[in-house]
Order: sequence, then structure tokens, then C-alpha cells
Amino acid sequence: MGVTIKDIAKESGVSITTVSRVLNDKPDVSSKTKEKVKEVIDRLGYKPSGVARGLVLQKTYTIGLIIPDISNPFFPEVARGIEDKAKEMDYSVIFCNTDNDHLAEKEAIKLMKSKQVDGILLSLSIENKEELKKLEEDDFPVVQIDRKVPNSELPSVTIDNVLSAYNATEHLIQLGHTQIVHITGDLGTKTAQDRLKGFKKAINGSEISYKEEWILEGDYSKESGYNLMKSLLKEPPQPTAIFAANDLMAIGAYGAAYDLGLEIPEDISIVGHDDIDIASVIRPGLTTMVQPKYELGKKAAEILIDELERKNIDKKDEILQPKLIERDSTRECSDNV
Repeated sequence: MGVTIKDIAKESGVSITTVSRVLNDKPDVSSKTKEKVKEVIDRLGYKPSGVARGLVLQKTYTIGLIIPDISNPFFPEVARGIEDKAKEMDYSVIFCNTDNDHLAEKEAIKLMKSKQVDGILLSLSIENKEELKKLEEDDFPVVQIDRKVPNSELPSVTIDNVLSAYNATEHLIQLGHTQIVHITGDLGTKTAQDRLKGFKKAINGSEISYKEEWILEGDYSKESGYNLMKSLLKEPPQPTAIFAANDLMAIGAYGAAYDLGLEIPEDISIVGHDDIDIASVIRPGLTTMVQPKYELGKKAAEILIDELERKNIDKKDEILQPKLIERDSTRECSDNV
């Protein structure tokens, strides 16, 4: 039989009630007593029952995670950061994938609430801003990850997507490219909108002529990158460079270029975004913007759990910084070599 609260109380020389109050971090126990009880707990290896603890505090010690696309290698790394932090804090995670479907996002929120999770980490489309507003009105603990819905007061952990896209585009401009296409993500998300803003900002701040027809709306999938690139390259004039809003679309663009007999970067330079694992493995290696994916997930979980534990209720956004990693998919524009 394992160590019980009675054992802890007997060894510490205090009452069972006092041990319970220490375990539940109640304020009316002296620091000296807390230290003594915690020392005995550590020494005897006592593991409190999650069920019993939850009944006392009316908590399940679970958090929900709603993400748009588990097949996108970006999100598993975010999820790993969340899970590692949750385990560290004695929480478990319930996961739900929505496949970028607006209705599925609503159902996922309902499911999480029915499972009585203590809080939710989520990545929603702008279309579901009312669902987010309801959670906010209900004072339900939520942290947005990667995608922040505009005008929401709920905290978020994201990167500076405008700056990131600006730097990616500026890299191509510095290489002498003047014919640059942007393949956007799903423009129903703030992330894609901000990356488009960053692209436009870089173009408009240069001597390059802006071309609306060279902004192609994708959906973050490899297939959309392939299909948009193939259609684009069939008709003149052809661009010399592509900035894709994520690495999966950039890899789709790779496939289209090779199917049409083009060489990367000799005929066309390509920049992606996220730095998923395959970006460094494919040849030529993909120049991309690095997101701190694991750190993003870990920070989001930390903010949510701190709120649940009432350790920090300052609901502010965290904006992490991206950086460019230059590989072999970009080069100076051939017109200038």
C-alpha cells in the first residue's frame, strides 16, 4: 500500500487537516510547518490522488488543446511544448484536431467544456470570434496560440508575423529580386493576414512595383502550394522568387517547379516560414523564417496554468521573435549576376 496523508501527518507531527491544507496550498499554514510537511512528502515519495485533489478543489487538472491541423509538422512541436509544461505542473492534456474547419472548431470547444477541462489552449479562425467572445464572457480560462483573433482580450502567444514576413520578403529584395510572389495562408486567420501585411510593407518600402495578381491565397497545405505554383508558372511573366506563408506550401511549390523543369534556386528562389524539420532535409535546403515552436507551446501552457493556479492573472499577450535561416533555396537574382 502506498504512502497516505495519515502517514505524512504522523511523520510530520501535525494533523491530517494541516497536511491537506499544505497539499492544497492554503494560506493559513506557517512557512515553517509547510517546509516540514513538504520535506516529509518528498522523503516518503507521497503522490496525491489526482481524483481526490480534484474533488477538493473542484478541478479536473486537465487542459484542452484545439489545433487546426495535426498533419502540419508545425503543430506537433507546439503540442510537445504544451504537454511537457503541463506534465511538469501535474496537468494532463486533451487534444482535438479541427482540420481547419470552422464548424469543427465550435464542436471542439463544446467537447472540451463537456469534459470539464479547467482551461483551453486554442488556435481559431477569425470566423469563430463569437465563440471566443462567449468564452471570455463566461470568464473561462483560455490562451490563444499561434493565431490571435482580432480585438479579443484573451491572452495569446504568437510571433510578430508582420515583422517575420517583412524580413522574409526583404531578404529576397536584398538579393535583387523584383518579381516576387506571395502565397498566403488561409486569410480567414490573423496569422495569414499579418504575414500578407509584412509582405506588402516590404514591397511598398522598396522600388518594386506592387502586383495584386501576384498575391495567391493558399490554405497552408502542401497541395495548395503545389497547385498555385503550377498555375502561376504556366503563364508569363514568371516571377523570380516566391515567399510562401508556411513551409508546407513552400515544399508544394518545390514540387511544381521541378515538374515544370525549373531549378531551385537557379530559376526561382523560394522562402518558406516556420522551419519545420523537413525544411533542413530537402534539397536544396529551404530558406525560411524560424518560429520558436516548442517555446511557443510551453509558454502558452505556462500562462494558462498560472491563471488556473492564480499565480499570475495579468492577461497579457506574449510575442516571440522569429529569425531568418538562410539555406540553399535562395540566391541572387540571375538578372543581376
